[in-house]
Amino acid sequence: MTEQQFDVFLAHSSKDKPSIRQIYRELKQRGLRPWLDEEEIVPGAQFQDEIQRAIGTVKAAAIFIGEDLGKWQEFELRALIQRCVSKSVRIIPVLLPGIESIPEDEYFLSQYQFVKFGETLQNQKAFDLLEWGITGVKPQNLDSVSLPDAQDFSNKATVSLIREIDRSKILYIKNIKHPSGIWAYRLEGVRSGQQPIFELMWRRNGRGVGLPKAGDLMILHQQAKVTHVVEFLDDALREEDFGVFRRVKAVWMPNRQDWHQLPHQREVLGFNPRYSDGNTHALQSRNFKTFQEAWKQLSDFQIFVVEQLQKLDAAQS
Repeated sequence: MTEQQFDVFLAHSSKDKPSIRQIYRELKQRGLRPWLDEEEIVPGAQFQDEIQRAIGTVKAAAIFIGEDLGKWQEFELRALIQRCVSKSVRIIPVLLPGIESIPEDEYFLSQYQFVKFGETLQNQKAFDLLEWGITGVKPQNLDSVSLPDAQDFSNKATVSLIREIDRSKILYIKNIKHPSGIWAYRLEGVRSGQQPIFELMWRRNGRGVGLPKAGDLMILHQQAKVTHVVEFLDDALREEDFGVFRRVKAVWMPNRQDWHQLPHQREVLGFNPRYSDGNTHALQSRNFKTFQEAWKQLSDFQIFVVEQLQKLDAAQS
């Protein structure tokens, strides 16, 4: 097992370096061991290799959000996702002064409780919360202080175009699973009236990544619930060391705070998929036995599932 050498990795944009130096000094004064590139990377070392190595030695990662994440931080964030798949690394989004919310396109970060500095870095409550996130031990100063308010998305409209889609394009289904056990692709920061666009991920050795074509629709299910219908926006694949990504747009998502209250997937689909992989499953494939046993005609299934999602929309309105 790799020995943990640092308490927290400080992922940031170079534009925010002055603020990160100040945060680094404060964490050191609190007895923590933060990893900061300019303090740990020796001259002549390969920058990306050192960052990758550092991510493998930390207990937590603080993702600092300023005016922009920065190119290097985007690389670090994807490496952290890979790290989360294999080990439990705490991820702490940190909103630097002047930043009020997590950017809407950073759907992965929106799943985590954030730390917010507000107007100034002289915010000891924010440092106490950051220390708590890093160590898992709540400082005594926070005994009577609550966590910062989570972003309020309760007034967001239902993400649903289910009445407008071409149901004949519902051709694929995929099981998704977040490495931390939370709901994947929750996308809670979507503004009213917007249709969220995000990247859907397959494992590096996942099957069927390129099967859906632009305009095709895929049902996503997780924790035995149907949670999304997505439309593929193009045929392009983006490959990383830890996964392959496709750009999709959500055309249906539940408008419900507690997704655990959604009906079981067999009620929405008319059958219960018997697989747990994250591969693409073509509904028309002869090898998809559980689907073929339940539905003789693909068109009948497409009509049925659209009707079930419309009923969910009506029940949640």
